[in-house]
Amino acid sequence: MEPVEGNNLYRCYDIKSHEELVCKIANNPCSNLLTAHFRLDGHRHVNSLHKVIQGNNQTYLLYSPSEGDLHSYVRVRKRLREPEARRLCRQMCEVVKSCHEQGIVLRDLKLRKFVFADRER
Repeated sequence: MEPVEGNNLYRCYDIKSHEELVCKIANNPCSNLLTAHFRLDGHRHVNSLHKVIQGNNQTYLLYSPSEGDLHSYVRVRKRLREPEARRLCRQMCEVVKSCHEQGIVLRDLKLRKFVFADRER
């Protein structure tokens, strides 16, 4: 697996389907992490889990690849027009609100953790 730039994620491939995926490796036990993902499953602004593979010492969480992150996007663009900034900020607030409603506390919020599902942003 090759690392994804700027993240603790790895690019990987499903041998059977030849589909490109992104993998996050969590040390066991990681039941809190899995519970959080399952609580938010189906939220339109949350990247859903594609597959979970549990080993003896680590759990591998597989996701569909993203189209970049908000940190990189802002750095390249330098400035965002107010309507675009408002739309992106609203999406981030919706996700944080949904997390709080599900009893999930986000301890390490940063732009790099907000990723785009498609090129339309």
